[in-house]
Order: sequence, then C-alpha cells, then structure tokens
Amino acid sequence: MAKSETRKTITKRILIGVGIALALAYIVFLFITTNFLGSNNISTEITYRSTAEDIIKSTGLVVRNEEYVDASASGVLVYNVSDGDKVTGGGTIATVYNNENDVAALNRIAEIDEKIAFLESLSGASNTFNVGIDTMNSQLNDKLIYLEKQINTRSFDSIDDAEEDLMTSIYRKQMVTGQQGNFEEKINALKSEKTALQASTGKPAGTIKSKSSGYFVSTVDGYEKSLDVTKLDRMTYDDFNNITPEEVDPNAHIGKIIKGVNWYMVCPVTADEAANISRNSESITVRMPYAMSEDIPAKVLSINQSADSDHTIVVLQCNYMNTGISRVRREQVEIVVNTYEGLKISKKALHDDEVERTVTDKNGNETVEKQTVRGVYVEYGNELVFRQVDIIFSGDDYIICNETPAEDALFNGSTVTLYDKVVVEGGDLFNGKLIQ
Repeated sequence: MAKSETRKTITKRILIGVGIALALAYIVFLFITTNFLGSNNISTEITYRSTAEDIIKSTGLVVRNEEYVDASASGVLVYNVSDGDKVTGGGTIATVYNNENDVAALNRIAEIDEKIAFLESLSGASNTFNVGIDTMNSQLNDKLIYLEKQINTRSFDSIDDAEEDLMTSIYRKQMVTGQQGNFEEKINALKSEKTALQASTGKPAGTIKSKSSGYFVSTVDGYEKSLDVTKLDRMTYDDFNNITPEEVDPNAHIGKIIKGVNWYMVCPVTADEAANISRNSESITVRMPYAMSEDIPAKVLSINQSADSDHTIVVLQCNYMNTGISRVRREQVEIVVNTYEGLKISKKALHDDEVERTVTDKNGNETVEKQTVRGVYVEYGNELVFRQVDIIFSGDDYIICNETPAEDALFNGSTVTLYDKVVVEGGDLFNGKLIQ
C-alpha cells in the first residue's frame, strides 16, 4: 500500500513538473515572438503618390462690366454670334427678318451647309482608310466612352463635337465594310434643296450692331446695372446680401456686351478662410462644379474685412471666358487655395517614436543625439523600421507627406519612400522589431 502511494506521489510530481516546464516554455515563446519575431497580425498599405487640395466653398456672384444691346429693329431675330463670342464695336450681332418662315428657311440652309461639308469630308477621305476593323471598333468604343463622359460631366460645349466625331467613325466603318456607298446622290439632293430655299427667302429687314467691343451674351438678368466693377474693393458683407436685380423689359434688349477682358467673382467667406486665401494668393483656382467642368485661374483683387463681423468679402479677378462663363451669375463656387502632392498615408499609421543621429564636432568627436518624432513603421525585410514623416497636408483620415523634404525637416534625414509597406494596424510596434 505504501509503495502504491509513493508511486502516485512521484507521478503527480512528474506531471506537475512537466506542466510547469510547458508553461515556462510557452511564456518564453510569447516573449520571443512578441519582442523578437514579431507577429503576422499586422496590416500594411503601399504608399502611392497622391494630391490633395485646400478648398473653400462659397456662393459667388459674378460681376462684369456689362452694356445692354438694345432691340433697335423690329422683326424676327437671327443672331450672327453665339454667347461668349468676341465682337467688335460696330460689328453685326443680329439680323432682323420680316417673318418666321424666312428665319426657318435660313436655319435649314445652315443645317444643309453643315451636312454637305460633313458628307464631302467623308467622301474625300474614303480612299485614305488603311486601318483594320479591330482598330476601327476600338476607336468607336473610345469615342462612345468619351461622348458618355461629356454627357455625365455636363460638358455641354463639347457634346456636339463628340457626337459628330462618333458619327464620323460610324460612317467610315460602314464605308470600309461596304455597308455605305458614297454620298454623291445625297449631296446633290441637299444642294437642290438649298437652292430652292434661297430663292424663296426674303431679304433682311435690318441689322443690330454692337456699340462696344467685348463678349456677347444673348440674355439679360437685371444685374447688369446693379453691380459696379469700380466699387468692388469697397463692397461689404451687407452690401453683398442687399444686391438685387433691377427690373428689365425683355423686349427692350436682345442681349448684352461684356466689356473688357477681366471679370470678377465676389465671394463671402469667414475671416479664417480669407486669411488662408491671402497666404496663397498667387495660386488661386476657381471652380463652379454645377455650371462647368473647367478650372479657372484667378488672382485676388481685394479682401474686404468687416470691422464688426466675422464675414469677409473676397473679390477674385479672372480673364478666362467661354460660353458657360458668359452666362453665369450667382453660382456655388470652390476656391482652391493650394494643391499638395506627395505620398498618401492613412492616419492610422502615425506613431511617435525615438530616432537618433550621430553628430561629429569640429574635433572629430562623435556623439549620438535622440529625439521623439512623428512617423510610421515600414516593413523592411523581416523587421520594422521607423521612418519620420514631413506632413504637408492633413485630411479627415489621411495625410500627404513630402516625398523629398528639406534637409532641416527631418531629424536624421530618413523618411518614408514611394511603394513602402507602411503598417496601419498591429500591436506592440517598435523600431527594429522582427516579424515573421
């Protein structure tokens, strides 16, 4: 009985010893993997170049030096120029006809001329097609995508050209594949129709000419006389809110002339936003995303700060003109005051850690200096390396870092580089940590 109990005691001690040994081994394993071998439990992202912008949003009012074009003759108008076209003083803006039939005939003649020119260009180029069907199909697909893009981005000035370009490619493919012959018969029929229309169309009853040189716009809105370009540098926030259009008789004017090269965008902003604009006044860009897709370069004409208000009026001067801009008056505006280009990194990757550098004095003596800086952990081989970052822009959940910082921007000259694998998730991160 005593021998049996002794054997049980020895077995129990052995089991306890084995358990303790296993526990110690597990603790050592955790220590080594955590502090030396790291963990596979980290997530990384590749750094890529990206851009970010400082954008100030406002409701802007376009101010121009504008002059009404009076309706000096009665009848049916045919405009000789389009909105945004440049005109000279004394130039013909519109031709007046006696009735709608004459105008309809003239419009049809213009359509015929365009169709004849289009068909003749196709016929003239019929012998120059030397591309394969696959290439033609690829070109058709590209032009269809381009047309769809112009429609989706509301680039109305480009839609007609994109549509005509697509139709040209379709006709050319049909001609190459034998589905479409030459257009001689169609061209002759159009010419006959044009001759008949010209014979039946009456002579103009008069013309309307421009008094001044500038850009023509066929509509008026009443702000032409409410806004004075010579007083913009004194416009206050209250002045801006009290601007109203005057009543205009739509029959009295056939449009207006925008005189001069420059036009102005008046925008209410906060005092802080005005200060930001002032600091970056050499690189201002204006966007009107709901009216057009173009970026409009601008410069700051004046910043009118109210003494008793946080609101400020910023006046921007522009000289870029097209059809869309010529029609805009009050519009949602984005003022781009700065653009940043660099390496985009998630804010989750940012940490503070200590870096060091070796400094040599004039006697050749070396000392090691240390400093805690903001940076990221980069996967370098099988270890983590801490790299300082030079942040040039901070968004809601990401930063843009300078890819080539100035020499004094970094403590030890080492920073993150393009295509680095930056750690965005993981625990117990430190410089030099080994990872599996």
